[in-house]
Amino acid sequence: MIDTVTFDLWNTLISNRPPDHYRYKQIRVERIIQVLKRNGLTVRLDDLSLAYDEGFEKCKETWKNNRDLSTPEQLGIMMELLPHEKPKSISPALMQELVEVFTSPLLDDPPPLIDGAKEVVTHIQEEKYKTGLICNTGRTPGSTIRLFLERSGMLNCFDITTFSNELRIRKPDPRIFLHTLNQIKSLPMNSVHVGDMLELDVLGAKNAGMISVHYAPVLIPQKEIIPDFTISHLSGLGDILKNLK
Repeated sequence: MIDTVTFDLWNTLISNRPPDHYRYKQIRVERIIQVLKRNGLTVRLDDLSLAYDEGFEKCKETWKNNRDLSTPEQLGIMMELLPHEKPKSISPALMQELVEVFTSPLLDDPPPLIDGAKEVVTHIQEEKYKTGLICNTGRTPGSTIRLFLERSGMLNCFDITTFSNELRIRKPDPRIFLHTLNQIKSLPMNSVHVGDMLELDVLGAKNAGMISVHYAPVLIPQKEIIPDFTISHLSGLGDILKNLK
């Protein structure tokens, strides 16, 4: 009997498109320059922008091994890639300032929720399913995402929120799924995971022994990773859960 439903975040519950990435990058770079200037360091916009991009590629080398980095670690990588004047050492106070501006875009310029996200998750919780969120955090850490969800009225919809930067494990590693289920005393065979990424959500959930639901507003057929179910709108999840009872 299915008693637990977990969700991915980006592009499953919250929109996360390339224009958002570029806009958030611009906000971060400009604010980091201001912080460094206040601390006696002048950095060219082009240099910091390049270090941001190169730092992202270096982070991906860690991410592809299903491991994650904290925001200070990501900022440290970025600072080391600056070509000229750079902080010889970053004091705790300076790092805190950098972290604050680096994580601010999601709260200052929030993206829209996916259509039906709040209603579907709320309904599932009202139906007495245990609910969880399993998120690879990327540039925005779990602490900031929780604030965003609280402001959106969605944080209380989840019994557990698991973020890769806190656990230091990323999807599709099955351990991040199993950790989440262990926290709410659920069994994989009784649990469904919903997400938009075949390689991360579907494969990870299946390897953890869960039932996988692929959220695909635009379906691109492929044969390598086959989900247990596919939905084009989150409202379709209700029928799947009814049929699994």
